Amino acid sequence: MSPTTVSLVLKDHETTRVGAVTRKRILEIADRLDYRPNYAARALLKKESYTIGLVITTLVNPFYSEIAQDIIGRCKETGYGVIISSVRGGIEDEKRSVQDLLDRGVDGLIICSAYKNDSVVDALNRQGFPFILALRSIRQHPEDPPVDFIVVDNKRGGYLAIKHLLRMGHRRIGIITGDQDTSTGKYRLQGSGAAFKANGIVPWQRMIRYGDFHRDSGFHLAGELLREKEKPTAIFAHSDYMAVGVLERLHKEGYKVPEDMAVIGFDDIEMGRLPGVELSTVTQKKAIMGRMAVDNLLRKIKGESDHLVTRVILDPILIVRKSCGFHLPGKQYDLPMKKGQYEIVLEGSSQLEEY
Repeated sequence: MSPTTVSLVLKDHETTRVGAVTRKRILEIADRLDYRPNYAARALLKKESYTIGLVITTLVNPFYSEIAQDIIGRCKETGYGVIISSVRGGIEDEKRSVQDLLDRGVDGLIICSAYKNDSVVDALNRQGFPFILALRSIRQHPEDPPVDFIVVDNKRGGYLAIKHLLRMGHRRIGIITGDQDTSTGKYRLQGSGAAFKANGIVPWQRMIRYGDFHRDSGFHLAGELLREKEKPTAIFAHSDYMAVGVLERLHKEGYKVPEDMAVIGFDDIEMGRLPGVELSTVTQKKAIMGRMAVDNLLRKIKGESDHLVTRVILDPILIVRKSCGFHLPGKQYDLPMKKGQYEIVLEGSSQLEEY
């Protein structure tokens, strides 16, 4: 086999430019010889750092930690390192973090912290620096150069959660939404409202609280909802991290979940699957999103997609666990299906094979 073939495989273990049998043989030999590429020498030769920057809001939120791990894992497979910058101080903090990553010589950026009107993203776009948005999109004018993004359909996710609660008989549904300056906050709330409208119900405005996607806001805003004269019978928190805060507040106030209050989150963090938590939630398919973000960014870095625009909207699925009360007597209904795929998955059933 030629040096070129070996080089292709060692740079990208999953390259399709080399046959599967040859690729497997090269990797087995490299493993036996304990081969490790010299990234420093490669970077000096090609004037590339083989490092990407990842901008997220905070590692304290388990969802961001989990998607960061998915991104790091995929980067390792492709020979790239990752520098993570955590942003929670608004657009100015994002600007400083992005500039710091650029000063460190990263080859591209995955940005998970974008605001609807984001001057930092606009500047990167005008400069032509390789980047891709994940989790969030931005507002653009027709004359702006297109921005690549990979998101879940947040509007549909909000719709599915409220639709599920309405079909279970709930009418007073508390909503704790996130930052409305982000696409995630805006579209999840829009989707929630659309579900009420589709069922001929006017949502109670006093049942809506505006949080920031963090646990503390879930805790405090759940307390506000519980002080309403006519309390909600269910709460839909627009992030699992806020839903954890809701569960904490309900426990403190002596409420049983789901007997006294149904709860649904959004994100599908690993913590939500634990016994005793079993949080019903809308999945963002973070493993798929993280992998696609890396692959599309690397194509931009290598100049393989200069004339392509990547805009991926993943279809959400509502994961039904015990916190919504679906398992309680008298609360069940037939789960809807669409073209061989479930829009709702009842965890613990054979339907998980479809997911």
